[in-house]
Amino acid sequence: MNGIFSDIRKNKIGYLLIAPAIICMLMMSVYPLISGIVMSFQNNNMIQASSGNIGKFIGFRNYGKLFKNDEMFFKSLINTGVWVFFNFIFQMFLGTTAALLLNSKFKLRPVYRTFVLIPWIVPSVVAALNWRWMYDSKNGIINILLQRMGFIDEGITWLGEISTAMPAVIVESIWKGTPFVMLLILAGLQTIPKDMDEAAYIDGAGRFRTLISVTLPYIKESILIAGILTIIHTINNFNAIWLMTAGGPLGSTEILFTYAYRKAFMQYDFGVSASISTIIFSIVAVLTFFYIRIMKWGKE
Repeated sequence: MNGIFSDIRKNKIGYLLIAPAIICMLMMSVYPLISGIVMSFQNNNMIQASSGNIGKFIGFRNYGKLFKNDEMFFKSLINTGVWVFFNFIFQMFLGTTAALLLNSKFKLRPVYRTFVLIPWIVPSVVAALNWRWMYDSKNGIINILLQRMGFIDEGITWLGEISTAMPAVIVESIWKGTPFVMLLILAGLQTIPKDMDEAAYIDGAGRFRTLISVTLPYIKESILIAGILTIIHTINNFNAIWLMTAGGPLGSTEILFTYAYRKAFMQYDFGVSASISTIIFSIVAVLTFFYIRIMKWGKE
């Protein structure tokens, strides 16, 4: 603590200049976070509670509602697990594959790089709405192509069927998130000294052996960071699901984030919504802790 205060005394001007930004950050992020955690222990059901009970401390009762009586909470928890798992597996695999291709030399590399980055550049709202149109049962390009190729006779209601809604939204999320993974992995690949690969080839290792024994172990820090950030981004990916399915049909795509939104702004139970948000925050906080540890480990 003495070291921190001595540093502040030595750099008064610098800290004064950044003070407005720090105050703004505290007001915009830390205060809402603390308020949300406090709200999760209060009665903030605007429909059922009487005016005198609003804001009353009720302990862990909101959490009890979720874990004892709320089937949709457990369904959204399972859906979140499925949502994160498949996004993680495919984004990491496709992102790493794309990064390896971009790291090699071939004629159309600039064109390929531009093409792969397009999904990441497109705003998430625009991407979700475009994919919703593509999945349309009558006018969507996906159904039109499948019908012309003879795979289906009638258009499939991709976002309206329980069996296809979650896979359909996962495909959009993978398409949107893969370029971010690719950039992180590519940054790691470009730090590998060229003589390492050359030494492996001289020793008789083939391309696949070099990839497994030399390349991937060298960029393990980049892979771990990409994996953790992918999980965090996927958990917080509200736009894709809400704009494409709004958690339906019958809750088949409801994840924790959309369920928290539904509880707050459709059922007006802000206390339970805050409890769900606190659970999400706890999960993300643990992942962020590991992310920071990996970053420090890489610098040591």
